[in-house]
Amino acid sequence: MAEDTALIRSFCQGAGEDLRLLADLHASELTPEQMRELQALQFPALLALDIPEQDFQLASHVLQTTVQEWPQEPTAQVVDALATDFASIYLNGSLHAFPSESVWLDDEELTCQQPMFEVREYYQRYGLNAPNWRRMADDHLVNELLFVAHLLEQASDSPAQQQPLVEAARFMDEHLLRWLLPFGRRVAQRCSTPFYASLALLTALYAEHIRDLLADILETPRESHAAIEARLKAQRTAAATPQPMQYFPGVAPSW
Repeated sequence: MAEDTALIRSFCQGAGEDLRLLADLHASELTPEQMRELQALQFPALLALDIPEQDFQLASHVLQTTVQEWPQEPTAQVVDALATDFASIYLNGSLHAFPSESVWLDDEELTCQQPMFEVREYYQRYGLNAPNWRRMADDHLVNELLFVAHLLEQASDSPAQQQPLVEAARFMDEHLLRWLLPFGRRVAQRCSTPFYASLALLTALYAEHIRDLLADILETPRESHAAIEARLKAQRTAAATPQPMQYFPGVAPSW
């Protein structure tokens, strides 16, 4: 039991730190200083989880090779190419791969729709809020990654308490993993730099692997995507169904 607790704590700490690092890389364009830091860290080799899956290994190899091939003093051409690609993915939507859940799940592909408010409710239960939701909405990739990291870190503090892990698994099923892999694949197909192509795909596959490990820890198999969609649709339909009003004699006029 003590060994299991130590393993769970190690997993939660490592995965939480990794998600925070990945969130940082999706949050703002790279500076030359950050590029040198990634080289020194041998990113992504420092990631805590070893994932044998072929697609992950390929994305990791491309990412590590790209980072190590950057010049020690990045040229303006290299920095500008990364900045342009960052803007195309995260700012101006020119790749049609917007990094927010609402755009992927809303029928009209609009931002700040129902998923954003559902995600906000999750955050509020833990006393959290998006720092500036108008600039980076609650359901933005960065905020969702940071929320999962927060839950894992809570679990690492009290590994005997499974509720944060249950909540992390549920949040990933109902929100993050409903759209992250399609986002990662589209970015990988359409962006211009191998860094952001491999980063997007690696992030999605890493999150999927975290969810698989949560299923093992919680001893609860993952639902299929179809089952999750059906369950969420049923819940929303029930919530939207008008409830019949009860009649209490003497409360309302009668005739």
